Amino acid sequence: MADMHGSIPRIDFAGIDPATGGTSDDAKWAAVRGAVMDALCEHGCFEAVMDGLITPELSAAVLGAGGAVESLLSLPVSAKARNTSEKPYRGYVGSIPGLPYESLAIVDPLSVDAVRAFADLMWPDTGNTAFCESMHAYAERVAVLEAVVRRMVLEGVGATAEYIEEQAKATAFKLRLTEYAAPGAAEGRVVGLPAHRDTSFLAVLTQNDIDGVEVECGRGEGGWARPVLSPGSFLIFAGDTFKVLTNGRVFNPLHRVVMAGGDKTRYSSILFSSPKDDIVVRAIDEAVGADHPAAYRPFEYGEYVVFCYKPEMIQHRKKLEAFAAVRIDG
Repeated sequence: MADMHGSIPRIDFAGIDPATGGTSDDAKWAAVRGAVMDALCEHGCFEAVMDGLITPELSAAVLGAGGAVESLLSLPVSAKARNTSEKPYRGYVGSIPGLPYESLAIVDPLSVDAVRAFADLMWPDTGNTAFCESMHAYAERVAVLEAVVRRMVLEGVGATAEYIEEQAKATAFKLRLTEYAAPGAAEGRVVGLPAHRDTSFLAVLTQNDIDGVEVECGRGEGGWARPVLSPGSFLIFAGDTFKVLTNGRVFNPLHRVVMAGGDKTRYSSILFSSPKDDIVVRAIDEAVGADHPAAYRPFEYGEYVVFCYKPEMIQHRKKLEAFAAVRIDG
């Protein structure tokens, strides 16, 4: 049984203006940025509260009973299987023996056309206007928080405003919508998704009212935490490529989903930000110095993702180190 005594920080973004990515109160911005940096450097994860970012009505339309995510995951497997991609983990994942897990991906969810094309693929005869409107609006709102957190971290390691702007232009988004079937009367805990690290910059998770995420905090030394999310809050994870950008300061935590019994299905939505496939990932200049040499060699993001999904690497706990760690002899 894993040690579940750990906990992750909860950070309130009240007073941060998401419309501008800043605040009229510079001290407030600096204080929240400091809390974000501390959380991601120590745990690689935190719960974010940004009241008013997503209305209760929009949240219900997406993750509530009968909402967009449930309507999508309730389609026949033959329909969901049309969500395909030549690239790893950008399409339908499901029907895995022993895992009560099904998931689909909308690539470029901030594009109205991309969301509409996805809906037309899932509902070829009728389309689904309500799905398109709610999912696109939801992705746009979650992306506001993602952009604020990403800017705070890059500022925290000394990146220039010009770098932050250019980095934003080279960032791609994917929205993954997931169902974890209710375990029912199953005894004990049922693994919904095994422990893994994300390849992304950041992942912003929201869910219905069923918890299940567990994260190994304290850089693997603090035990496992099982956050109990408050309504309307967000769970934010740092991934491998953010660890590279910050030259190892930001941590990329192991996390998993464990269903603890009950008869209610868990639905979640995760917005991933990552480099575009042809972007070379490297530590920013300000994070590298004589006392802190680059910990990872530069690499193309697309090549790294392909490496991570090789059959022999799927269960590997430290893919980034296996692929790109700089080893210094002596």
